Amino acid sequence: MSCHVTSRQPASQRRPPLVVALSGLSSTGKSSVAAVLPSVFHHHDTLSLSLSLSVLHVDDFYRPEADLPRREGLVDWDCADSLDWPRLEGVVRDWKDEDGHNGNGNGNKPEDPAAAAADDSSSLGELARRLSSRVFSSSLTTTHLGPGQRILLLDGFLLFTPSTPRSFRSLLDVKIVLRAPYAVAKARREARAGYVTLEGWWEDPPGYFDKVVWPNYAEAYKGFFRNGDVEGEVDEEVCGREKVKIYSAGREGLESILEWVVDTIVEELGEQKKDR
Repeated sequence: MSCHVTSRQPASQRRPPLVVALSGLSSTGKSSVAAVLPSVFHHHDTLSLSLSLSVLHVDDFYRPEADLPRREGLVDWDCADSLDWPRLEGVVRDWKDEDGHNGNGNGNKPEDPAAAAADDSSSLGELARRLSSRVFSSSLTTTHLGPGQRILLLDGFLLFTPSTPRSFRSLLDVKIVLRAPYAVAKARREARAGYVTLEGWWEDPPGYFDKVVWPNYAEAYKGFFRNGDVEGEVDEEVCGREKVKIYSAGREGLESILEWVVDTIVEELGEQKKDR
């Protein structure tokens, strides 16, 4: 895939950057979605239309393990306090500046859209091509886009809960929650070998999902569901007020999730244009 270079347009012609927060329970497919979207939203034609999507992985913003809180006697990697919010917020704010390519001097910045795009020869590459064709064969190119449209996708958990700093939440234009039933998410999480950390390697100890991961998720997101039941019905009134989009737990499979996420982003691009 050739490298994408965004043309420089006068600031008055550029579309406002769009920040998309892809959040929710661990092991619901967020990173898999993030791996494909740069290829879907990747287009450069003329000064009249250019589009790119960069990815910022929130897992790169953990605090050192020694500074993390504990829950049920275990190190808690799955709560809002485990993240370095000032550093993360600084990177997002820098991305939203005029050029959108500056870091904040700490070594973390969004992945280049072309570098992050799915391999054309892979099954994900084929899926990305089909979704991209669907996007750009629609009315998107004439009704929703303009010069220099940039999208930043944040791939992470607990990105817009009551525990998330208000100043950070104010940067988010699209707030998406991916869901999975308790049993499915638990099986996926416990099947993982482990995680790379600042200090080396982390493996979930026995019972970690039930003692740490699920309780943190349920407490953080209960406000978006009727009666606080995160496996129950979405509270449409609250989600509408907070501008939160929640994926239906009944629709399984990466392709279905991707189609829904793509449609959600395209819809927001359209709303953004109406507001200008």
